[in-house]
Amino acid sequence: MDTRRAVLMLVCLVTVIMAIRGVIALRNGDFGTFGRQLGVGGIVFAFGIALVRRWDEIG
Repeated sequence: MDTRRAVLMLVCLVTVIMAIRGVIALRNGDFGTFGRQLGVGGIVFAFGIALVRRWDEIG
């Protein structure tokens, strides 16, 4: 497996874990934690996808 696919898998794994934590927080009524998980998860996912898409340019 090349490094590019490993990075993509790691980003997806982190995003899924953060989404699960967000859903659990939402079910418990903790909207602050839900918002934090949503925000940080979105940033991690966007950065990871951008990194994978521009992998050859970055080097």
